[in-house]
Amino acid sequence: MNKTNLQYNQLALLYHLARFNLLHYEDCLEMLKMPEKTERKELSYAFRPLTKNGYVSKSKDGGVSILAKGRALYPEVTPLISAGGGERERRRVMQVSRMAMWMAEHGFYTEEAPGEKVVFIPSARWRNIAPGILSTSRFVGMLVGCGQRLAVYDIGDGRMDWQVRAENSLFYTKYGSYETRATGMLLVCQEDKRVEVAQNIIRQTMWSRKQLLKDHCAERNRPTRWSRSPIKLRAQYEHVYLTTRSQIGKSFLNILREKNQIKGLHEKKEKWGSVPDGADIELWPRRLYFNGATDLLKYVRFFAAVKDDIRAREEIEHYSGDIRYELYTRAEDDAIAHMYSDVNEAEGAVFHVYQH
Repeated sequence: MNKTNLQYNQLALLYHLARFNLLHYEDCLEMLKMPEKTERKELSYAFRPLTKNGYVSKSKDGGVSILAKGRALYPEVTPLISAGGGERERRRVMQVSRMAMWMAEHGFYTEEAPGEKVVFIPSARWRNIAPGILSTSRFVGMLVGCGQRLAVYDIGDGRMDWQVRAENSLFYTKYGSYETRATGMLLVCQEDKRVEVAQNIIRQTMWSRKQLLKDHCAERNRPTRWSRSPIKLRAQYEHVYLTTRSQIGKSFLNILREKNQIKGLHEKKEKWGSVPDGADIELWPRRLYFNGATDLLKYVRFFAAVKDDIRAREEIEHYSGDIRYELYTRAEDDAIAHMYSDVNEAEGAVFHVYQH
């Protein structure tokens, strides 16, 4: 069996493995899908010749690695990441490999360094470009292009050991530069867990918001201990966008649209000072929060501002504040935008839904 006997989907899988060394078996079946071939039994039949003829090997942990015969089909390809020997290292490589597969589905192909197009750069490669990233950081790569440098995370159902301090090192400027400093995060979660994950992350952050929303944070160059903390957000992350595998491309487009919308509004007003409470625009007495890209950190800032306003109205006898906090979201984020009953009923809170 030679290269000419292999189908396009089989060759595509071998090319991917030549670049990333490892991919989980279930993800291999995903890559073998074709318009007329989507059933698991059919996909397993398409995979079987690759092991039978010595192109790949499947391990007990479900990992599929490329063998010398498979690599010989692509002699010009240099692996982007090393396979790693331990169980933890193998899981890590498979996670990066899977994310690269997902990114390619939306036209964001993997490269070693930034280019003219929007590209996905594996975490191991990005560490060579941006010094100072702590070793315990869990990002799988960077989505870079159109002025964005988003640290990408595969968070599944949202239950993972979050490295609060280590992830902050992606935003350092002391040891790196503004050209390599992350502009935000992109959290990729399971399709059916999106709202639940968003609400849990927001709640975890809100409980510790006085500490987490501080503007200043020390930059460390020493390793930090492994954290067992649930996912929490810090002000230094700037933007934390939530998406799913099927919505990665749409989410990136929404991020760019939102940036351009805010930039356009700022350009219309000659003098624009800093806007309090993390809002995007202030048109006194209105503070506007545009959140068409599901930025979880922006939700936290909005909720925190409204809750502080509620407390001020209760504690101050003659409260003279007349600020309106206006949140603009997409219809699919309705459950997230209205997750706090006291915010929904607050006198100073106003909710808007983007019209398509």
